[in-house]
Amino acid sequence: MKLMRMLFGRHPGLAVAISLLSISSAAIGVGVIAFINLRLAQPGTALGPALVQFAGLLLALLASGVIAQIGMTSLGHRGVLILRNTLLKRILDTSLARLGTLGPSRIQASLSADVQMLSVAFVRLPVVIHGALLSVAASAYLAWLSLPLFLATLALIGSALLVAWRLLGITHREVASAREAADQLYDSYRAVLEGRKELRLNRHRAQKVYEEEFERSACADRRHQARADLFYSAYSNWISVMLLAAIGLSFFLANHFGWADNAVATTFAVTLLYLSAPLGLVVGAMPGIISGNVALAKLDSLELAPYQEGFALPQALPADWQSLTLEDVHYRYGERDGEAGFAVGPLNLTLQRGEVVFLIGGNGSGKSSMARLLCGLSVPDSGRILFDGQPLDAAQMPAYRQLFAAVFSDFHLFAQLLDGAGATADSTLVAQWLERLALGDKVKPVNGRLPGTAYSQGQRKRLALMLAALEQRPVLLLDEWAADQDPEYRQLFYVGLLEYLRSTGKTVFAITHDERYFHLADRLLKMDAGQLVELQGLSRARASLDAVAALSSAD
Repeated sequence: MKLMRMLFGRHPGLAVAISLLSISSAAIGVGVIAFINLRLAQPGTALGPALVQFAGLLLALLASGVIAQIGMTSLGHRGVLILRNTLLKRILDTSLARLGTLGPSRIQASLSADVQMLSVAFVRLPVVIHGALLSVAASAYLAWLSLPLFLATLALIGSALLVAWRLLGITHREVASAREAADQLYDSYRAVLEGRKELRLNRHRAQKVYEEEFERSACADRRHQARADLFYSAYSNWISVMLLAAIGLSFFLANHFGWADNAVATTFAVTLLYLSAPLGLVVGAMPGIISGNVALAKLDSLELAPYQEGFALPQALPADWQSLTLEDVHYRYGERDGEAGFAVGPLNLTLQRGEVVFLIGGNGSGKSSMARLLCGLSVPDSGRILFDGQPLDAAQMPAYRQLFAAVFSDFHLFAQLLDGAGATADSTLVAQWLERLALGDKVKPVNGRLPGTAYSQGQRKRLALMLAALEQRPVLLLDEWAADQDPEYRQLFYVGLLEYLRSTGKTVFAITHDERYFHLADRLLKMDAGQLVELQGLSRARASLDAVAALSSAD
């Protein structure tokens, strides 16, 4: 079982020790039954010594059982921790292209629903292991007592298990179908949370989302969950009935066919009744185990990057570099169900150190794709990235990405204030940037962290710019940074901050539509239908004049 390999794989020594302890506990449990049969149930046994020995066996059974259960449960909780750590690390190591294909709803569903189901499975798996070990030990003892009676009982229980396995298979399929419906539910949750303003304005759309997306998924989830409960209930009651049938069969064969004497039949009955409690726990744990297997299959279907322990820090590229080049770079994304998707390239660009470069273009022209290719977040389908004229291979790309700090249009505002080496940023430098961004009286960092992230979008973007600047990387990439800024802060950026960054030798690559400030850029680039051109001379002047004219006519 894959769950078992995952649980035992990281700590094999500990797992073997705990398993041996569980085997010992199971053997002692069967030994107690054998002692009752061979000593306490036999006439003429010295009562005093027998009771002392019986009490010792019971204490040993209690101690071994408690220690084994605690050890197995502890191992299960350790497995939960390893699972969570491993999954998040794999997500961090997975390419942006793959994460984009999966989408945030599917990833969020796995981080919450699948991890929760696997957590339950890991905690309950030790119960199943203990029950299985005890059943094996008890079966060996019953076979030693009477092989014919054991084989007959085994045939009955075996045929019952075939039916039970069929019921569990149906339960598994229904749980898997419910999990698929859960993906759709998470899409609905995300639509309601992220589109709450639009849905508040448009109640017709809100009704459609509720009735045609949420309710449909919720009803499908309820239907499959109810069917899973139905077949699991049939499974659990079937197992209980078959245990009683096995007890009846042992007495019937012993008394009517003479396969064993009545004492042996009684021992069979006592042993089967003793097994009913742990087997009941096993039966109770099966829904969690089934859900865990479904969740594990769902996680495997994400096809995330393989787990690698730790964060390998790339060796830095030479600090005295002068140029970064994209040479005949092609990239295609969005291919799905036979559709061609959108292609970018060939892209040819050389970015000189210390330049301020603006990139313009319409929506869907490929500006953001171009930016991701430039900073190494997207892997080109063909073409090369050159560092000071030398092509970089795949092993050098992590070091290449360390040249860039960025504020993307869909940025996330982190609370930690860090420098480029991952240490807490210098408080003096933080204070200076807060003053430059006109946030000194609004934001008071505490212990190297922002006091919160509940700011306006414009303030959040200014803080994101500060976080990028604190990393002190040589290239700063800004994707529509000024789009959410008031006019005064927009002018502060272009006239003040941009010149400051230029004076410190920073290379700035900014995607922008602020035509009034085009003249501040050393170079002006344009993306159009995935193609990159540089605007120079009259074409550059015309871009600014056309934009100003458009603004004037709009006024």
